Amino acid sequence: MKIKIISGFLGAGKTTCVKNVIKKAGGDIAVIVNEFGDVGIDAELVSKGDAVDMVELPSGCICCTLANDLVSAVKEIKTKYNPKRLVIEPSGLAVPSGILEALEPIKEEYGLEFEGIIGIIDADSFLANIHSGLFGDFYTDQLANSDIILINKIDLVNENTVKAIEEELAKHNQHAILLQTVNCETDLPDIIREHGADYLHLHFYHDFDSLAITSDKAFNSNQLEEILKEMKAGKYGNIYRAKGIYKTPDGGAAKMDYVQGNYGFEKFPETNESKLIFIGKEFDRKALEQRLDVL
Repeated sequence: MKIKIISGFLGAGKTTCVKNVIKKAGGDIAVIVNEFGDVGIDAELVSKGDAVDMVELPSGCICCTLANDLVSAVKEIKTKYNPKRLVIEPSGLAVPSGILEALEPIKEEYGLEFEGIIGIIDADSFLANIHSGLFGDFYTDQLANSDIILINKIDLVNENTVKAIEEELAKHNQHAILLQTVNCETDLPDIIREHGADYLHLHFYHDFDSLAITSDKAFNSNQLEEILKEMKAGKYGNIYRAKGIYKTPDGGAAKMDYVQGNYGFEKFPETNESKLIFIGKEFDRKALEQRLDVL
C-alpha cells in the first residue's frame, strides 16, 4: 500500500490537493484526514461526491498526540480495505517527520511504501509567515522533508514574489521538485522514497487555539462576510484560519474559507448541520461567539 502525505500550513490548499489526487486516481484509494480543533470539516469536503474509504482523526495533532491513533487507522485500512494508495492529510499544524516516525515501525510488516512527500505553501502568505518567526520549526520540518513542493495560489502574487519564494525554498531544500499551481492543479510526479531514508525530525510546539461551532442554525453568507472583514481588521485578535460548511436560510448549504485575510464563499451540495472553526492565537472567543449569535 502506497502512502502519500500531503502537508501544508493552515489554509495552504491541502484539502483541494487531496480532492485532485482522488479525482485522478480513479478509485482504489483511502484517505485519513486529521484536523486541529473539535469539528471535522475536511472529511466532508473530501468525501462529498467521491466514493473513498475515509478515516477522520479530529481534535489533536496526528504527528504527536494522535500518533497511536494514526498507526491504528493505517493498520485498519490496510487490513480491512487494502487500497492501492492511502492519502494522509495532516492538520495545518502537523509536521511530516512525525508521521514518518510513527509509521516506520509498521512499514515492513504492513507492506507500506512511502511516496514522495508533498509540501504545499500559500504563495500569498508564505514569505510573511516564515520571516515572522511565529511558527517555530513548522516550515523547517515541512520544507526539508518534502520531495515535491507546490507553490500554490500563484494567481495572487507577482513574478518577483514567486522568485523570492523559490530563493527562500532553496535555503531549506535544494532537491525538492518545485511546481507552481493554482488550486493545486498539476500532474504530480511519481516518486518513491528510499527505505530508511533519513529525514529531519523537529518538534513544533505551537500555542494555537481554536473555536469550533456545531449548530442547527442557518447562517447568512453576507453576515459571515461582515464577520470575516472584522477578523481581517483584527477585531477579534489573531485569527489565521477559518472554514466552515453551513446551512443557509433558503434551505441550501454553502462553504466558507478564510486564510489570513483572504476569504471566499461557494455553494455546497448539502449539510445536516452548520460547522464552523476558527484557528488563531489569543483571540477573543467570547466576542466572536456573541457576534455569531451561538452562545
